[in-house]
Amino acid sequence: MLRKLGAVILSVLLLAGCAAPESGAGPGAGQPAGEEGEPPAATDSAPVPAVAPSVYDLVIKGGTLVDGTGAPGRRGDVAVVGDRIVAVGDLGPYTAGRIIDATGLVVAPGFINPHSHTHDDQLNPFIERDAKASLMQGITTEIGGVDGRSPVDVGAFLAQLAEEGTGVNFGLFIGQGSVRAHVMGWSPGPAGEAQLDEMKRLVREAMEQGAFGVSTGLEYQPGSFANQDELTALVAETAPYGGIYSTHMRSEGDRVVEAIEEALAIGERAGVAVNLSHLKIVHHRNWAKEDEVIARIEEARAAGLRVFADVYPYRAPDYAVNRPLSEWAGVLPPEYLLIVDGASADLHGLTVAQAADRLGVAPPAAAAELMARYPSVRVVALVSSESAMHRFYRADWSVISTDGEAQPKLETAAEAMRYAFHRRSYGTYPQIFGTLVREQGLLTLEQAVRKATGQVADELGLKSRGYLKAGQYADIVVFNPETIADRTTWLSPQEYPEGIAYVLVNGHVVVDEGEWKGGRHGRPIRRGE
Repeated sequence: MLRKLGAVILSVLLLAGCAAPESGAGPGAGQPAGEEGEPPAATDSAPVPAVAPSVYDLVIKGGTLVDGTGAPGRRGDVAVVGDRIVAVGDLGPYTAGRIIDATGLVVAPGFINPHSHTHDDQLNPFIERDAKASLMQGITTEIGGVDGRSPVDVGAFLAQLAEEGTGVNFGLFIGQGSVRAHVMGWSPGPAGEAQLDEMKRLVREAMEQGAFGVSTGLEYQPGSFANQDELTALVAETAPYGGIYSTHMRSEGDRVVEAIEEALAIGERAGVAVNLSHLKIVHHRNWAKEDEVIARIEEARAAGLRVFADVYPYRAPDYAVNRPLSEWAGVLPPEYLLIVDGASADLHGLTVAQAADRLGVAPPAAAAELMARYPSVRVVALVSSESAMHRFYRADWSVISTDGEAQPKLETAAEAMRYAFHRRSYGTYPQIFGTLVREQGLLTLEQAVRKATGQVADELGLKSRGYLKAGQYADIVVFNPETIADRTTWLSPQEYPEGIAYVLVNGHVVVDEGEWKGGRHGRPIRRGE
């Protein structure tokens, strides 16, 4: 209210000839001029009054606008009043409380992470509400309650979030595993009729409170105890609300095709869209299945089922980070095992194959020799198919996610290693734009922005976020396309990125010239908002 009142007062003062805080250089500012800057010729008629400039709280000026639609970037300005974008493009004459010069920078909607474990307080003691790790990589909105785990009372959680504050905008799926545990405990048997009715009631209640749909984690207990009929019955409760079925499938490896078939069948039978969470193909023996996986997804889409998948850009899932070499010896070829800890310093960052070469050991005996010489050697297992990941990203049905959380930065890299933290929580979006876009040319800049913003909003049903256009909330990221980079490594997974200059959440600047300013300016969000 104070901002709006201030804007009105300022407009009045301008009309009276008072100075403005900062003025845009758009045409028409000030008194009208004659040709080539000469004063207007005198006439017998009354003088033409000056056009009052528009008044904005903030203007991001002169950047390349990549608006989330996939359209080519264009030079222009973005104007913000309060928590909303109010104008985009050529603004004409204006005054602003602050002008950010974005010359040479990309101005995009804030990134929307559709698969987040941020605010999963009950499961992870390291989560921070300020969400610095997310915001520093340009994320302004996150969707949690994934992998079948969530608060059962979605409304109460969102109310608590509103009261306590949150750094990012945050919404929830209702987790099937959490609902089942609430009703049945850890019983492995099928749900009885009364138990199923109670679970269905809880799902309906969550949807009425703003949940985005049902999530499952079918590799985890107790969610894995449910059969397809039980899952379909729960997911069908979301259909009247336009819900989504988001699934961590029963398998991402040996039975990945069968797991996709189950997910698609549930979506078709329940009449809802399907999100294949953090889609990947793991273990070398399964990598050849990528053609079959892609074909099955595209067949379902061609048949009319709305299917999309979120993907993150790292080849090691969390369970493959900082593990003893003995767990992976013989499972993956030596070139897919990256030494990260426990060996002599000169072996850090090498693959087992590279270490074997340095030690003069034949690759087949490399793992055994390393374990004999360095009993504590630990590795990151690159179990996910890079080829499949790249093909998934190029598909028009994929969006970008982290599968991470807003971790507070620990004192040392060694401490982060001790907890086996994953790079994705600090580096996902810079990895996309710095590596997949700039270095590899896998995606265009516009494609990557769309997969991180507007396309996610469309799939989730968000109406007021994901695009640079008037009326949208002012969630904005400004970055340098030539320098944006993921600075994390498997040895040091908690490093803030380079190249992100500004981040706005609901009109508030939380990253300013690359520096963290903070503040809990995010909001709980509900389906359809």
